[in-house]
Amino acid sequence: MSRRSFMRQTGRGALVAGSTLSIASILAACGIKPGASATGSAAASDATGALEWANWPLYIDIDDDGNYPSLVAFTEESGLEVNYTEAIQDNADFMGVILPDLQAGNATGWDVITPGGWVVERLARLEVLEELDHSQLPNWTANAADYAKGLWFDPENKYSLWWQGGITGLAYDPELTGREITTFDDLLDPAFAGVAGAFSDMRDMFGLTLLSLGVEPANATVDDVTRARDLLLEANGRNQFRGYYGNEYYDALAAGDLAISVAWSGDITQMQLNDNDKVQFVIPQDGAMRWNDNFAIPKGTSRLHGAHKLMNYYYGVPGATMISEYIGYFTGVNGVQEQIMADAEAYRADGDTENADYYDAVAPTVVPTEDQLANTYTDKELTEDEEAEWNDLWLEVSS
Repeated sequence: MSRRSFMRQTGRGALVAGSTLSIASILAACGIKPGASATGSAAASDATGALEWANWPLYIDIDDDGNYPSLVAFTEESGLEVNYTEAIQDNADFMGVILPDLQAGNATGWDVITPGGWVVERLARLEVLEELDHSQLPNWTANAADYAKGLWFDPENKYSLWWQGGITGLAYDPELTGREITTFDDLLDPAFAGVAGAFSDMRDMFGLTLLSLGVEPANATVDDVTRARDLLLEANGRNQFRGYYGNEYYDALAAGDLAISVAWSGDITQMQLNDNDKVQFVIPQDGAMRWNDNFAIPKGTSRLHGAHKLMNYYYGVPGATMISEYIGYFTGVNGVQEQIMADAEAYRADGDTENADYYDAVAPTVVPTEDQLANTYTDKELTEDEEAEWNDLWLEVSS
């Protein structure tokens, strides 16, 4: 059952039936800004029109009609419409699109964005993010999990709130690899040349490669990253990787075009439940990268209060649960796992074992365990010089 079919058949989408506007993601990928909307209402001090939210693909609940049930519920609760766009395909590319406007003092057109942590750190350092007003975020104060607070890129949550988190590790189909996968070196095994997938994200790929060399990314020197570059260039020389993927790796792995790939944990949870139950996710023995994407508000938004309302809504347990039941990444909201388990019991009591089993499978995936976090590592906070050097090394690999 596809995730869309699941949402429709549970009836959850029907309870909040309605529609929101969506802009083609290809426009945003080309650097075209979101369009203004004449619909909806906003707080008295905000401009009229819909909130504009830029997010990653497959990162929200959606029904068969293309509606986002949690956003429909938000609109009914707040009176605010939301234009939701899958505008972030890659952290670096997205920052490259919005940063020129921000540095020129212009509004980006987005009211809410959800990029990775290093993007938040860079934009905050450049003073192009709005400071959050925590008096408008009571749900965050009441419900934010400890592991979702005070992260390295924003230790006081001055500019950002956790949206969803996960682990970057490896995924594989045992029927195609013919063996268990346990280390990053398995990804580089010539036996998998042409059916292995890499990521286009510099930090994920260098991070995993550094860990395979016995180096924690947070402590890596340029010499360490040069060694990582050399290892990946060697793999490129034998055409090890079918491609350096963004989100599209999912379809290639689910279809069997890839036998093994770098992967995001929540994607594989959904793949097992919906598209290919043979694919397994593994944290390499060398270690894996942990990350989270984050709500942030670019400078210059004319809907600052509405942006806070949206963020606060998703720190309420009902809104956060709707997201987690659909995408299966790590939530930053206490009480979500318990609500999913309660929903499973409610379905079972109604005799709906199919949906009860689905929720039972999702519930353990939405809160990180100590074992999962024990062998995972965060990105390094790079100086401008280090970032330039890392980018130059990565360009050699990715091109």
